[in-house]
Amino acid sequence: MRSKISVLVSLLLLLVLTSCNFVLPDTEFISTESPNNTDSIPGEFATENPILDLLVEGNELWATTPEGVILWNLQDGSQRKYTIQDGLNSNNVRKIIRDSQGNIWVSCYTSGVSRFDGNKWESFTVINGLCSDDVITLASDSKGGVWVSAYWGVSYFDGEQWSSFSNVSPDEPAIGGPNPMKDCQNLTYVDAELSAADVIFIDSRGVVWFGSRHSAVTGFDDKNWKVYSEEDGLARGNISAIFEDSRGINWFGTGFGNVCCFYGIKWQTLKEGDFRPGEAIPRPFITDIKQDNAGNIWVAAYKGGISRFNGTNWQTFTTSDGLASDNAEIIFIFRDGKVGVITDNGVCLFDGNNWQVITEADGLPGGRVATVAKDYNDNLWFGGEGGISYYSK
Repeated sequence: MRSKISVLVSLLLLLVLTSCNFVLPDTEFISTESPNNTDSIPGEFATENPILDLLVEGNELWATTPEGVILWNLQDGSQRKYTIQDGLNSNNVRKIIRDSQGNIWVSCYTSGVSRFDGNKWESFTVINGLCSDDVITLASDSKGGVWVSAYWGVSYFDGEQWSSFSNVSPDEPAIGGPNPMKDCQNLTYVDAELSAADVIFIDSRGVVWFGSRHSAVTGFDDKNWKVYSEEDGLARGNISAIFEDSRGINWFGTGFGNVCCFYGIKWQTLKEGDFRPGEAIPRPFITDIKQDNAGNIWVAAYKGGISRFNGTNWQTFTTSDGLASDNAEIIFIFRDGKVGVITDNGVCLFDGNNWQVITEADGLPGGRVATVAKDYNDNLWFGGEGGISYYSK
């Protein structure tokens, strides 16, 4: 009964997020080798489609779009577009990562995932071992493996084969159609909360965390699955952001605007309201958590601006303090410790005292900015509705 309710809640939440035109942001920074001859790089890359995710690696700039994957050679300016004709499962590509073996992985929305080994694309679906083709996100570990979350569970590729895990039985009927896991190979039923995990985070100890939409988070230490909920001290709300600070403490943000810390044994929930202005309704949706060089924790919230925690006190910044919008989505930290944030109305940089707003007039791509990647030289690459812009700090 619990699994049926969980799946129903997943679908209802998906409809709510879609109706609000809100997409959970990619919070990962990509530190790579610096592109050669950056002075010759154009300030903007025009595309016919919106950019959904970016990856910068040496002289390569990868971008995902609703019409395929684009690769730019930053040395000679050439461009290559990959589509289903090249082996992608779908042209509607969302998340992109590179695994520790150097392979490129992309999520193909409702069509599984695809991997590029430098020469060709190989695609994977339920038939190959995924628990579901409705992919949400993916993450790579230090062993060369890749985790994939979907609306029915999670799957792991160890370099040779897939293993899938779910708390929903493949015999259980799905809402609106047949259960997609009936064709899944190597599926293991586990007592965990794995359906509809919006966040996958691998901490420094190798524990894989799955942030669920069902007010729970699951940790996997390569042997055991452990579910944490409000009964264990987890903050109220679905898990929407996970981060590990320099002390090895894991931070969790929720869709109810709560933040809590996990010290390996116990949970500590920070007082609700400390990191957001007043009692705004709807509640702020925590979108990202980062730490600057001074050890301050920064929390971005949709409808709540961005807040800084120095270990004792919170300070919240909103439009009244110079932000372009209170809908803060992605935090990025420069090597010198300066902080920036992407909002739904532009990018903001903080110099320690004031916020500087960067908009389309300053060279950002037109429309909403969806993602950011950082190269080895601390240069930023922004992607969004209007294409890609390169920002040299």
